[in-house]
Amino acid sequence: MRKAKFTNGVQGKGFAAALVLSICAVGLSTYAAYRGAVSGIVNDEEVEVYDDNVFVFTEPAETVNAEQTGIPKETDAQPRIESETAEEAEPVSVEEAGLLFKNPKTLPIAGGTVINEYSGGELVKSETLGVWKTHDGADIAAPEGTAVSSMMQGVVSEVKEDPLWGICVVIDHGDSVIGHYCGLAANVNVKAGQEVAMGEIIGQVGSTADAECKLEPHLHFGVTVGGAWTDPIKFVES
Repeated sequence: MRKAKFTNGVQGKGFAAALVLSICAVGLSTYAAYRGAVSGIVNDEEVEVYDDNVFVFTEPAETVNAEQTGIPKETDAQPRIESETAEEAEPVSVEEAGLLFKNPKTLPIAGGTVINEYSGGELVKSETLGVWKTHDGADIAAPEGTAVSSMMQGVVSEVKEDPLWGICVVIDHGDSVIGHYCGLAANVNVKAGQEVAMGEIIGQVGSTADAECKLEPHLHFGVTVGGAWTDPIKFVES
Protein backbone atom coordinates (compact mmCIF):
# COMPACT_ATOMS: atom_id res chain seq x y z
CA MET A 1 0.00 0.00 0.00
CA ARG A 2 2.78 2.48 0.84
CA LYS A 3 4.68 1.50 -2.31
CA ALA A 4 1.78 2.42 -4.52
CA LYS A 5 1.41 5.84 -2.88
CA PHE A 6 5.11 6.48 -3.17
CA THR A 7 5.06 5.63 -6.88
CA ASN A 8 2.12 7.88 -7.49
CA GLY A 9 3.86 10.74 -5.68
CA VAL A 10 7.01 10.35 -7.71
CA GLN A 11 5.04 10.29 -10.91
CA GLY A 12 3.16 13.46 -9.87
CA LYS A 13 6.38 15.34 -9.14
CA GLY A 14 7.90 14.23 -12.41
CA PHE A 15 4.95 15.54 -14.35
CA ALA A 16 5.16 18.92 -12.63
CA ALA A 17 8.87 19.23 -13.36
CA ALA A 18 8.32 18.39 -16.99
CA LEU A 19 5.61 21.03 -17.22
CA VAL A 20 7.89 23.73 -15.74
CA LEU A 21 10.69 22.84 -18.16
CA SER A 22 8.30 23.03 -21.09
CA ILE A 23 7.12 26.49 -20.06
CA CYS A 24 10.72 27.71 -19.70
CA ALA A 25 11.62 26.36 -23.12
CA VAL A 26 8.67 28.16 -24.73
CA GLY A 27 9.63 31.43 -22.97
CA LEU A 28 13.24 31.20 -24.12
CA SER A 29 12.28 30.50 -27.70
CA THR A 30 9.82 33.43 -27.65
CA TYR A 31 12.47 35.81 -26.26
CA ALA A 32 15.00 34.64 -28.86
CA ALA A 33 12.50 35.26 -31.65
CA TYR A 34 11.75 38.78 -30.26
CA ARG A 35 15.45 39.65 -30.10
CA GLY A 36 15.91 38.50 -33.66
CA ALA A 37 13.01 40.59 -34.86
CA VAL A 38 14.25 43.73 -33.11
CA SER A 39 17.76 43.26 -34.47
CA GLY A 40 16.36 42.99 -38.01
CA ILE A 41 14.41 46.24 -37.64
CA VAL A 42 17.24 48.43 -36.29
CA ASN A 43 20.14 47.07 -38.33
CA ASP A 44 19.97 49.99 -40.83
CA GLU A 45 19.68 52.71 -38.17
CA GLU A 46 21.76 53.83 -35.23
CA VAL A 47 20.36 52.64 -31.90
CA GLU A 48 21.24 53.83 -28.47
CA VAL A 49 20.52 51.20 -25.86
CA TYR A 50 20.04 52.16 -22.26
CA ASP A 51 20.00 49.97 -19.19
CA ASP A 52 16.23 50.26 -18.89
CA ASN A 53 15.80 48.60 -22.33
CA VAL A 54 14.49 51.83 -23.96
CA PHE A 55 15.56 52.07 -27.60
CA VAL A 56 16.18 55.57 -29.02
CA PHE A 57 16.24 55.74 -32.80
CA THR A 58 18.39 58.54 -34.29
CA GLU A 59 18.49 59.75 -37.87
CA PRO A 60 21.87 59.13 -39.57
CA ALA A 61 23.99 62.30 -39.66
CA GLU A 62 24.54 62.14 -43.39
CA THR A 63 20.78 62.29 -43.97
CA VAL A 64 20.24 65.29 -41.70
CA ASN A 65 23.11 67.34 -43.08
CA ALA A 66 22.68 66.35 -46.70
CA GLU A 67 22.24 69.26 -49.12
CA GLN A 68 18.73 69.46 -50.43
CA THR A 69 18.33 69.82 -54.15
CA GLY A 70 15.55 71.32 -56.24
CA ILE A 71 15.08 74.30 -53.89
CA PRO A 72 15.91 77.68 -55.49
CA LYS A 73 18.48 79.78 -53.67
CA GLU A 74 17.39 83.04 -52.07
CA THR A 75 17.62 86.00 -54.37
CA ASP A 76 17.53 89.72 -53.65
CA ALA A 77 13.96 90.62 -54.51
CA GLN A 78 14.59 94.34 -54.11
CA PRO A 79 15.97 96.08 -57.21
CA ARG A 80 19.17 97.99 -56.71
CA ILE A 81 18.67 101.72 -57.03
CA GLU A 82 21.69 103.92 -57.46
CA SER A 83 21.50 107.00 -55.30
CA GLU A 84 21.82 110.37 -56.92
CA THR A 85 23.50 113.21 -55.09
CA ALA A 86 22.12 116.64 -55.76
CA GLU A 87 24.70 119.24 -56.65
CA GLU A 88 24.98 121.94 -54.04
CA ALA A 89 24.80 125.51 -55.26
CA GLU A 90 28.01 127.48 -54.75
CA PRO A 91 28.10 131.19 -53.92
CA VAL A 92 28.50 133.45 -56.94
CA SER A 93 31.09 136.22 -56.92
CA VAL A 94 30.30 139.79 -57.95
CA GLU A 95 32.22 139.38 -61.20
CA GLU A 96 30.30 136.22 -62.08
CA ALA A 97 27.03 137.89 -61.09
CA GLY A 98 27.78 140.79 -63.43
CA LEU A 99 28.10 138.33 -66.31
CA LEU A 100 25.09 136.25 -65.33
CA PHE A 101 22.60 139.01 -64.58
CA LYS A 102 22.45 141.39 -67.53
CA ASN A 103 19.00 142.66 -66.60
CA PRO A 104 18.86 146.44 -66.05
CA LYS A 105 19.64 147.52 -62.48
CA THR A 106 19.44 150.79 -60.63
CA LEU A 107 20.51 152.10 -57.25
CA PRO A 108 17.64 152.19 -54.72
CA ILE A 109 18.24 155.91 -54.11
CA ALA A 110 19.01 158.02 -57.16
CA GLY A 111 21.94 160.36 -56.52
CA GLY A 112 22.48 159.00 -52.96
CA THR A 113 25.83 159.21 -51.19
CA VAL A 114 27.50 156.06 -49.88
CA ILE A 115 28.71 156.83 -46.35
CA ASN A 116 29.66 153.29 -45.33
CA GLU A 117 30.85 150.76 -47.88
CA TYR A 118 30.56 146.98 -47.92
CA SER A 119 33.48 145.60 -45.90
CA GLY A 120 33.96 142.38 -47.88
CA GLY A 121 34.21 140.23 -44.75
CA GLU A 122 36.69 142.53 -43.01
CA LEU A 123 35.96 143.78 -39.49
CA VAL A 124 35.14 147.47 -39.14
CA LYS A 125 34.19 149.38 -36.02
CA SER A 126 30.52 150.20 -35.67
CA GLU A 127 30.05 153.86 -34.72
CA THR A 128 26.75 153.04 -33.03
CA LEU A 129 27.53 149.72 -31.31
CA GLY A 130 31.20 150.44 -30.56
CA VAL A 131 32.26 146.93 -31.62
CA TRP A 132 34.25 145.51 -34.52
CA LYS A 133 32.07 143.64 -36.96
CA THR A 134 31.60 143.04 -40.65
CA HIS A 135 29.49 145.48 -42.63
CA ASP A 136 27.55 143.30 -45.05
CA GLY A 137 25.82 146.11 -46.93
CA ALA A 138 26.26 149.68 -48.07
CA ASP A 139 24.78 152.71 -46.32
CA ILE A 140 23.31 155.25 -48.77
CA ALA A 141 22.58 158.58 -47.07
CA ALA A 142 19.46 160.61 -47.94
CA PRO A 143 16.95 162.73 -46.03
CA GLU A 144 14.12 160.94 -44.27
CA GLY A 145 11.17 160.41 -46.55
CA THR A 146 13.32 160.02 -49.68
CA ALA A 147 11.86 157.38 -51.99
CA VAL A 148 13.53 153.96 -52.03
CA SER A 149 13.04 151.84 -55.15
CA SER A 150 13.68 148.23 -56.15
CA MET A 151 17.04 147.76 -57.88
CA MET A 152 15.57 145.11 -60.23
CA GLN A 153 12.29 143.47 -60.99
CA GLY A 154 11.30 140.76 -58.52
CA VAL A 155 8.82 139.51 -55.95
CA VAL A 156 8.61 140.77 -52.36
CA SER A 157 9.53 137.87 -50.09
CA GLU A 158 9.05 139.54 -46.73
CA VAL A 159 8.25 142.80 -44.98
CA LYS A 160 9.50 142.70 -41.40
CA GLU A 161 10.68 144.73 -38.44
CA ASP A 162 14.11 143.56 -37.33
CA PRO A 163 15.36 144.39 -33.79
CA LEU A 164 18.63 145.81 -35.18
CA TRP A 165 17.87 146.81 -38.76
CA GLY A 166 14.39 148.23 -38.34
CA ILE A 167 11.75 148.05 -41.07
CA CYS A 168 13.08 145.83 -43.87
CA VAL A 169 11.76 144.81 -47.28
CA VAL A 170 13.28 141.64 -48.74
CA ILE A 171 12.88 141.10 -52.50
CA ASP A 172 13.65 137.95 -54.47
CA HIS A 173 15.06 139.22 -57.74
CA GLY A 174 15.41 135.74 -59.23
CA ASP A 175 18.42 133.58 -60.09
CA SER A 176 19.50 133.43 -56.41
CA VAL A 177 19.72 137.23 -56.06
CA ILE A 178 18.07 138.67 -52.92
CA GLY A 179 17.86 142.37 -52.13
CA HIS A 180 17.66 143.65 -48.54
CA TYR A 181 16.34 147.19 -48.04
CA CYS A 182 16.64 148.11 -44.33
CA GLY A 183 16.04 151.09 -42.04
CA LEU A 184 12.89 152.17 -43.90
CA ALA A 185 10.09 154.32 -42.56
CA ALA A 186 7.09 152.41 -41.25
CA ASN A 187 4.76 153.27 -44.15
CA VAL A 188 6.13 150.84 -46.75
CA ASN A 189 4.50 150.69 -50.17
CA VAL A 190 4.57 146.91 -50.80
CA LYS A 191 3.56 143.64 -49.19
CA ALA A 192 4.78 140.03 -49.28
CA GLY A 193 4.04 138.25 -52.57
CA GLN A 194 3.78 141.47 -54.57
CA GLU A 195 5.61 141.73 -57.90
CA VAL A 196 7.70 144.85 -58.39
CA ALA A 197 9.47 146.34 -61.39
CA MET A 198 12.93 147.87 -61.55
CA GLY A 199 12.75 151.40 -60.10
CA GLU A 200 9.33 150.88 -58.49
CA ILE A 201 9.04 152.65 -55.13
CA ILE A 202 8.90 150.21 -52.21
CA GLY A 203 9.25 152.65 -49.27
CA GLN A 204 10.99 155.73 -47.86
CA VAL A 205 14.20 156.38 -45.97
CA GLY A 206 13.57 156.20 -42.22
CA SER A 207 15.51 156.03 -38.98
CA THR A 208 14.33 152.66 -37.67
CA ALA A 209 17.69 150.80 -37.72
CA ASP A 210 18.89 150.86 -34.11
CA ALA A 211 22.18 149.21 -35.13
CA GLU A 212 23.12 152.39 -37.04
CA CYS A 213 21.06 155.07 -35.31
CA LYS A 214 24.07 157.36 -34.70
CA LEU A 215 24.52 157.83 -38.43
CA GLU A 216 22.64 160.36 -40.50
CA PRO A 217 19.42 159.09 -42.14
CA HIS A 218 20.24 156.48 -44.73
CA LEU A 219 19.22 153.20 -46.36
CA HIS A 220 21.13 150.09 -45.36
CA PHE A 221 21.23 148.20 -48.67
CA GLY A 222 22.43 144.60 -48.93
CA VAL A 223 22.54 141.94 -51.66
CA THR A 224 23.13 138.20 -51.47
CA VAL A 225 23.98 136.10 -54.50
CA GLY A 226 23.65 132.34 -54.06
CA GLY A 227 23.29 132.87 -50.31
CA ALA A 228 26.53 134.86 -49.93
CA TRP A 229 26.79 138.59 -49.22
CA THR A 230 28.30 140.60 -52.02
CA ASP A 231 29.10 144.25 -52.67
CA PRO A 232 25.68 145.76 -53.54
CA ILE A 233 27.07 148.86 -55.27
CA LYS A 234 29.41 146.88 -57.52
CA PHE A 235 26.61 144.41 -58.23
CA VAL A 236 24.28 147.18 -59.44
CA GLU A 237 27.02 148.87 -61.46
CA SER A 238 28.24 145.58 -63.02
